[in-house]
Amino acid sequence: MPKFIVGARLHDYGKGSPDELFGRVAADGFAAVQLAYKKCVPSVRSYADVTDALVAETVAAEKAHSIQVAVLGTYVELAINDESRLKNASDFKSQLAVCKALGAGCIGTETTSMEKQPAGTTREEAQELLCRSLADILPAAEALGVTVAVEPVTYHSMNSAAATRHILDTMRSPNLKVIFDMSNLVDAGNVGAQDRIWNDVGELLGDQIVAVHFKGQAFAPDGGLLHTSLEDSLTDYAGAFAMLRQLPQDALPVLREEAVPARAGNDIAFMRGFFA
Repeated sequence: MPKFIVGARLHDYGKGSPDELFGRVAADGFAAVQLAYKKCVPSVRSYADVTDALVAETVAAEKAHSIQVAVLGTYVELAINDESRLKNASDFKSQLAVCKALGAGCIGTETTSMEKQPAGTTREEAQELLCRSLADILPAAEALGVTVAVEPVTYHSMNSAAATRHILDTMRSPNLKVIFDMSNLVDAGNVGAQDRIWNDVGELLGDQIVAVHFKGQAFAPDGGLLHTSLEDSLTDYAGAFAMLRQLPQDALPVLREEAVPARAGNDIAFMRGFFA
């Protein structure tokens, strides 16, 4: 069974210097973070602003506060069906060396909402574009020894465990892994079939998971997504962790997304309730 390391998404703690933000999450009891510089460090407006000095400052903050950067978040559209995709892939590649310097567990990305695609774009076409981007990125990641992690979401190009397995099999890279966001694989149409979802994830992706996201959600009568507290969520955390506890990984960071700092203590206790 993996050792589960409780963490948080750093930009849920607002904006500031790495030292300030790492200090806040550490004081609340978290031991790992998902770091997206553009979302939490005011001086970073583009990836070119992630300087060597900022990276060194971040490394110092990691050590000072005993915080692990589990995921370096990039938030670029690697499957978008327009001319911006090549620039997005280039931006992602520019952060591989940052990931290595931070000692981050992985550099992660989602795989583009189908709602953002030009009209007429099929999911199969979007997945092909994702593979083209990854074909550009992965040789550099392999050369640096950096792990790239993709995150399936029901309404994105890579929308299921099976679709994610297809991407992994297509790319055939030892440096391509998976971020497992439990709630992102559950929607109004499959909320009653979560046992099947967790079984599929475990069978198809289990040993490829490098980080877990933990957040709350429910659904409006029209099927729309509602963000909730963890206690009010319709995500079957118990079922998901029954699968995760069977995995061979030595350790897995479990990162609270949409963290509410005032509720950190309660959320950590709630999350840890599923670890054993």
